[in-house]
Amino acid sequence: MHILLPLTLLATAATLRIYEPRWLAEFQVIWFDILNVENPRPYNPESGVRIVDIDDESLERLGQWPWPRTRLAELIYRLREAGAAVVVFDIVFSEPDRTSPRNIVENWTHAPEYASLRDQAIGLPDHDEMFAAYISELKGIVTGFALTAGKAPRIPVQRGNFAFSGDDPTQFLPALPGAVANLAAFEKAAAGNGNFNVLPETDGLIRRVPLVAGFQLDEKAGGGIRLYPMISVEALRVAQGAKTMIIKSSGGSGETGFGEKTGVVSLKIGRIEVPTDNQGRVWVHYAGSQAARYVPIWKILDDSFDRSLIENHIVLVGASAAGLLDLRSTPLDQVLPGVEVHAELIEQILEGDFLNRPDWAMGAELAYLTGLGLILILLLPRLGAVWCAIIGGVAVVAVFGGSWYGYTEKQILLDPVYPSVAVLGIYLSASLISYIRTEGERKQVRGAFAQYLSPALVEQL
Repeated sequence: MHILLPLTLLATAATLRIYEPRWLAEFQVIWFDILNVENPRPYNPESGVRIVDIDDESLERLGQWPWPRTRLAELIYRLREAGAAVVVFDIVFSEPDRTSPRNIVENWTHAPEYASLRDQAIGLPDHDEMFAAYISELKGIVTGFALTAGKAPRIPVQRGNFAFSGDDPTQFLPALPGAVANLAAFEKAAAGNGNFNVLPETDGLIRRVPLVAGFQLDEKAGGGIRLYPMISVEALRVAQGAKTMIIKSSGGSGETGFGEKTGVVSLKIGRIEVPTDNQGRVWVHYAGSQAARYVPIWKILDDSFDRSLIENHIVLVGASAAGLLDLRSTPLDQVLPGVEVHAELIEQILEGDFLNRPDWAMGAELAYLTGLGLILILLLPRLGAVWCAIIGGVAVVAVFGGSWYGYTEKQILLDPVYPSVAVLGIYLSASLISYIRTEGERKQVRGAFAQYLSPALVEQL
């Protein structure tokens, strides 16, 4: 009994480690959050990424959102003229511009005296047509859309192509049946078009971002899954002038899956290869919110703005204004604009700073759990609780130190928390059984000698 129960607990803990239920995965990432909070990625102001921000001051100066598309046309003209490598919209333009002359007159009275004015207004240039023309002529513009669980009124335009090495990646990547897409004229004119879905985990924090996601086509569109890149990936593709992105999966060149379809391995964007987890996700190594990333839109539209802030940078156009509600949570920031997650991802890809949970991580954690658990179970009856506690404590300190070193020096994610907690439970159960057995032996000694010896002598025995 003194070995059977601890062994049963050890086997149960090892099984949970292998199958990793959701609650265990949630428990695991707490330590990863601590590592990122205590060791954030160093922020480099010259990383090559800027956020052109629709902030509260810009709304105060330029008026309520949405602005006329003619103003956005002026914005992208100024950004490209200032030398922006790519301009990326973290905004969906899914409806016609309500400020276009032909749309404004729809709200006018139909009184006869307005007829001539109506005809003149309808003949004026359409804002959406002007915006699409600017997108096409200026080049280097990336539009963004949102994948949804609902039905898609229109299918997003796919600009970049994908090639596969290994197993079909569509079976591993997230896919949704709906989308909120831009007006088709904008997506067709743009150099790139990507989704900006960043999927928070069950506690609402964004730790991992899928680099590629699927759109489930209906039967009318031919069925199957069409792949779209994240806008950060599309920005890097357009910046490099690449046409095709390569997804490497299990069974691909240089990858050994031992006959198993283990998932996605990496995504190659032009000259950059990004390692991913089996679902095509990347752990974001956050540097935290940085004011230096931001340039308010009103400054871009002002003739006195500093062009060096934009030149040769990937520029993301997004919103931090509270009323626009594009807010997210990360391990480092409870509330920040969603566009900043994309900026952080582009920065770390350009810097080659990738957090990695290698294939052998689970095996190493399992070996630590089973090895230390068996050592304590076997040594506890011989060495006692104190010495086993010392051995276990030294092992726990060592493994936490190893995890810290792996993160700070090698960008490797190893979980020492669950194995250590499981070993603690095994140690406590074995110690409790040993204590109960010892107390039982003491009672037997007292019962056997109490009939023949004085109580004082029995206590000594």
